[in-house]
Order: sequence, then structure tokens, then C-alpha cells
Amino acid sequence: MSSALAIRVPSAIYREEQRFGWWLYALVAILLGLGWAFLALRHEAMPAADAPLDGGRFQFSLGVTLGIAIPGVLILGVLKLTTEVRPDGVHVWFGWIPTYRKVIPIGEIQSVEVVRFRPIRDHGGWGFRTSRAGDRVLSARGDQGVMLRLADGSRVIVGSQRPDPLAAAIDDVMLKRAV
Repeated sequence: MSSALAIRVPSAIYREEQRFGWWLYALVAILLGLGWAFLALRHEAMPAADAPLDGGRFQFSLGVTLGIAIPGVLILGVLKLTTEVRPDGVHVWFGWIPTYRKVIPIGEIQSVEVVRFRPIRDHGGWGFRTSRAGDRVLSARGDQGVMLRLADGSRVIVGSQRPDPLAAAIDDVMLKRAV
């Protein structure tokens, strides 16, 4: 028999993945296309005798870096919101390669409420934001979510396309923890 140690990862009770609106993906595609077009035009116009760090080569290098890096960072690091409810807390992160991660321990949650909000008017759009009222907002699309009131008095709104099941899962974990 093997005496290897096994690390148990808490299983998710609820999981939701949201992608941003189609228009954001179109914007990323346009940026990527413009970046590559700039690179192609710049490469054609660049004299071969330029020194490696003079203005032309530097601009070309900067263009290559920005033309590839910005859309890549957006696609891999931001354009997806994942929410999981686990026995230890609510886990929310952005991106396929998480660039922003928030864990809200179940013990800190005082109450859960399904809410409707105005993303652009209330907090300037989607993503990880702070509303005018000081609430932390994590959303990818739509105008619905779950407001978590925390023990320290702060509030976090987690955007959701299915806010009722999300709230029910959080309530369920809170009840099991209280027993």
C-alpha cells in the first residue's frame, strides 16, 4: 500500500462561467488586426540599415510587443468570469489564466441578496469595479447578481446569469456551517 499524501481540493457546490459580451471580443479582434496591420506596414517601410535601438527599430519592437501582448492579455487574463461556491467560501476569478482572484470566506458573509444593478451607470461597466456606493463589483455581463454583506460592513456584488441558484448555494453552505 502506498503512503503518498493526497491533497484534497474542496469540490464546488455551484459553478458558473460567464463570458463578456460579443462586442468586447470584436474589439479585441479589431485591436489585434490593427496591431498586425501596423506591424506589416511598419516592416515594409523600415530601412534595413537602421541601428537596432534607433527610433525605427524601437518602434517596430514596441509595436510587435503591444500588437501581440495586449490582445493576448485580454483574452487569457480577463475575458471570462468564473464563480464557484465551495464549503470554504465564494471564489471568483477573471480569465483562463486568472489575473484577478477574490475569495470570500463563508464565515465573513452576513447575508445574501439577489440584486439587479445598472453596470454602466452604477460602476462604469463590467469587470472588477468599485461602485459609487463603495461596493466591490465583479461582473462580466448582464445586470443581475448576488450582493454579499460582509462582517466588516462592506458589500460585494458578484454578477451572475443565474443569481437565484448562486444565492441558494451560498445560503446552503452558510446553513451547513452554522450547524
